[in-house]
Amino acid sequence: MKCASKPGRVTGNFYCLGPQPVPTFLLEGEHPVMFDAGIYVFGEHYRQEIIKLMGERRPESLFLSHVHFDHCGAAGFLKRAMPRLVIAASREAAEIIKKPTAVKLIKRLNTVAPDGKVYFEPFSVDRVLEDSEIVEVARDLHVKIIKTPGHTRDMLSFYIPEYKVLIPSESVGVPGLGEHIFSEFLTDYHVYLESLKKLAAYDVEILVLAHGWYYTQQDAKAFIPRAIEQTLGFRRKIEDLLKLHGNDYKKIASIIKQEEYDPIKGDKQPEEAYLINLEAKIKAIEKIIG
Repeated sequence: MKCASKPGRVTGNFYCLGPQPVPTFLLEGEHPVMFDAGIYVFGEHYRQEIIKLMGERRPESLFLSHVHFDHCGAAGFLKRAMPRLVIAASREAAEIIKKPTAVKLIKRLNTVAPDGKVYFEPFSVDRVLEDSEIVEVARDLHVKIIKTPGHTRDMLSFYIPEYKVLIPSESVGVPGLGEHIFSEFLTDYHVYLESLKKLAAYDVEILVLAHGWYYTQQDAKAFIPRAIEQTLGFRRKIEDLLKLHGNDYKKIASIIKQEEYDPIKGDKQPEEAYLINLEAKIKAIEKIIG
């Protein structure tokens, strides 16, 4: 496991733009592509790293894995700073980002500055990415689009076959303490599990995770099978807690939070976002057990 805390080359023409909690990535070529847009307050950081790496050139496209606040937060800023930038995402993301309620939540969760002001610029999706579409970055460098719903219904993963790099965001979960992996089936447990199995079929040498880490070689190959195993185990845990506490979501969330979230010190997902997501996971399991 390696930390993507500092901007720099990951492999070949694939670069991390940092910083660790919400890094973005750049694939250089004739048609450069940037992956995800972190949160708004890091927008200028991303722009400066692009300038350092590319000089006068700029990315042609920004591929969004999904439109959660910490993956699309700086998209509007980057579009303003680079007007020719094409923002690309799934068809579902294009519809979600039009909804005032979704924009309101994204704005609130992007408010992390000490002055408490809202830092977010709304944007629209310029290009819809389709499942299995192959995008040419250079003659010998491509990105395959993989539809992987379950974490969200608008979720996409990206595969660079020439480098065997997989960028799945939270489609494969998020590393916690030790060997723990946060399972992230916010919308549908079964769909999330099927997406995990779909991604497990890819030949991966570098696995780029959502928040600050990437795995290489055998660690990269082992991560998704571990994520599948822990997803199955997390379902059983929630089922047991639902039997004990019924639909007392706050009680169940409190028990799980004490085990997997509270022990983490330093940088971690904002508590409000964590609890919103955790309740969604509890409800997803309740839905399938009836």
